[in-house]
Amino acid sequence: MSGVRGWLLVYTIVLAYLLAHGAALTVASLVIYAHPAVAGLRSFVPLHFLLFYVATNVLLILYTITLFVLMARRRRAVIVNNVIFNVLGVVFLLLWHVLGEKSNVGTVVDTLPYLIGLAYVLRSRRVRNTFCLKPDAICGTPA
Repeated sequence: MSGVRGWLLVYTIVLAYLLAHGAALTVASLVIYAHPAVAGLRSFVPLHFLLFYVATNVLLILYTITLFVLMARRRRAVIVNNVIFNVLGVVFLLLWHVLGEKSNVGTVVDTLPYLIGLAYVLRSRRVRNTFCLKPDAICGTPA
């Protein structure tokens, strides 16, 4: 059985970065909403856009913590949940873009870690070896 080394370690570090980044952006969005002059703005973002942004960011933060717990316990469910997490990340970024909360460049740049993470989780032998104690339908090759 493999451990959390190599690219899986890099993936785990990127997840930690995404968690910290999401938390920082959530706090910053609340501060800027309360005091737009801090960011050099004169107008407010509609409250329902802010609430959607904060709620979806908090969901991603909580989901990331759940992924860390599943990874620490070496649960095979971590594979499916990582796929869902990465897809949700992309969907939320696209929705934020549609609502005018993300620029074109910001959307593309911020989407890349989720797309690369999705491809890695789906194709990585180390992920399967680390989190699948027995082969089955989730992990691939039937016993």
